[in-house]
Amino acid sequence: MKKLDAAEITARCIEISKCLIGNQTGMVDYDLHSALTTGDAARFAATIRNREAKFSRESLAATSAALKINSRFTETVIVPIFDELGWVKTKYSGRNLDSIIESIPPAEDVLSTLGERWQEDSKTAIDETAVYALSRTARRPYAKDALISDLESKTKVFDAMFDYGSQAGFLGKFVAQENSKEVICSPLFWSRNADKVIEFLRKQKEPKFEQIGEIADKLRKHPGIPDDRIEKKDKGLINAGTAHGFFPSVAVNDRSGNPHEYVFASTAQFDADEKSDVFEKARMIVSCIRHGQYHAEVSHVRYPRAILRAMRSSTMSPHSYAKTQYALLLLHNIVDIVESRTYYGTTYKVVWVDTPENNLAADIADSLLAGQEVTGVSKEDLEARNILVQGIFNYSSEQRRLKMSKSVVATKEYDRLMELYGGVRV
Repeated sequence: MKKLDAAEITARCIEISKCLIGNQTGMVDYDLHSALTTGDAARFAATIRNREAKFSRESLAATSAALKINSRFTETVIVPIFDELGWVKTKYSGRNLDSIIESIPPAEDVLSTLGERWQEDSKTAIDETAVYALSRTARRPYAKDALISDLESKTKVFDAMFDYGSQAGFLGKFVAQENSKEVICSPLFWSRNADKVIEFLRKQKEPKFEQIGEIADKLRKHPGIPDDRIEKKDKGLINAGTAHGFFPSVAVNDRSGNPHEYVFASTAQFDADEKSDVFEKARMIVSCIRHGQYHAEVSHVRYPRAILRAMRSSTMSPHSYAKTQYALLLLHNIVDIVESRTYYGTTYKVVWVDTPENNLAADIADSLLAGQEVTGVSKEDLEARNILVQGIFNYSSEQRRLKMSKSVVATKEYDRLMELYGGVRV
């Protein structure tokens, strides 16, 4: 079985942990212990990093609540992991944690370090199979027998893992029209077009799955590829995939009103609010920058990430084409555009709209432009950032109550518990 990059391991653990937010306790906590611990730790690290030097026990509890992580788990598991890694300094009052001072490293270091820790953990076969299965299906669908073979998994282990995945929503299946084979996929990567996507995938012949995977890898390495730069052999599949929601795209118009389309790989959505989808905002930001890189009428963008940094700090030089290039961001309240008249003509300055949602979208856009694995965010992460930005660290009537998702249970969990306890089912 091909080994995974440590950062990708953490990214997949994050996806699994988010899908199990609010689940009642059961054997899933044991079977997916390492994946859940890694994912929750990564989410917590990303949220508190560079937000405040010192966190009281109360502020940690509030952040835990926003991320829907049990605060006792934060204190007894996550904080000790961070302490061991040198990411926090802890202060205790008697036996109880009093506060921490964070020194969380950059996101790429968080991902790689926690991924390496997962690799060194004593994991269950179900845990390992879940992470690897999600990694494979994140890129393309797999015939079930081919995926089991690729993962070098025992059928019993795979079936138990798939039960968790299908109940929690990070794995799904359909029957291919071509050969009536059962195909495993990950529905995480399309949030609002599941039926259309499944119909698109169901119609593809099995060899096309390989091509879908190759295209997805290209789009992950260079998100926002202009449609006029797509290879001819991939054009038909990408067009069909875009129409069915498998390959999201954003169109940016030039001054003549001609649309230029920028195509992305599917990114995990985690039930983001359709009206404030930070993933869609991130794709808009990348598309507008790509437009300047490939289709600008005046001067072309040479360093996309530098442009993003300048945009976020409102230090981008005024430009005559900015009103056209960034119109989409103005419409979605990501930037303001200020007109300036000079001796040489009219120019437009881009001013960043500083909100937690826009900043989160910009973080994702930066990861996309860097060709890094996007770990995914949810409304819980945004809520946590809102709490941290506002400085509210206590439980209040305005704070969202935990919503319990559908319980995820192991196959024949009662029988298994009886066996482990040495009991006999009557």
